Parts: sequence; structure tokens; C-alpha cells
Amino acid sequence: MTRAAGVAASEAAARARETHKGVRQGGRRFGEAVWRPFVKLSGVLWLEVTGVFFGIFALFALGAVWRLRGAWHVAAGNEAEHRNLLGAVIMLAVFGYFCVSSFLRAKRRERGQ
Repeated sequence: MTRAAGVAASEAAARARETHKGVRQGGRRFGEAVWRPFVKLSGVLWLEVTGVFFGIFALFALGAVWRLRGAWHVAAGNEAEHRNLLGAVIMLAVFGYFCVSSFLRAKRRERGQ
């Protein structure tokens, strides 16, 4: 009788280990199924929000370029406005690049590449 009880206890322990292993693997797969899309979506959303902010700064720079466009030909007369125009052009180029690249990265991440 004690031998049979020992075998039964050994089989019960083996089943418990297998059940624990299955529950752990199922929990891991559930976590991946829930968190992976959330992380992907939040990353895409973050890139799009930063792209919008860079776009806003690029629009301000575009407005400054438009306002100072006459200073391009009058560089000798007013050096400060010419410097401001060049700064606005550089700002437009940098923030425009950041805006476009942020949206392109978001689109690439959304497609999963």
C-alpha cells in the first residue's frame, strides 16, 4: 500500500509540475498578446505626437521666413534681419525634417517593419 501511495504521490507531483509549466507558459503568451499591441500602439502614437509638435515649430519658422523674405536682397542694409532670415530657414529645414521623419518612422513601426 505504501508503494502505491508513493507512486500516486509521484504522479501527482509530476502532473502539478506540468500544470504549473503550462500555466506559466499560458500567462507569458497572454502577456505578449496583451502588451505587445499596447507597446506598439503607444510607440506609434508617441512618434505621431512628436511629429505634430515638430510640424508646429516648422510652421512658425515658415511664417518667419515669409515675413522676412524681403531681407534676402537687402543683406547689406540690415544685417540683423538677414541673420534672422537665415536662422528661420535653418529652423524650418531642421524641424521640417524632424516632422516628416517622425511620421515616416511611425508609419514604418505601425506596419511592423
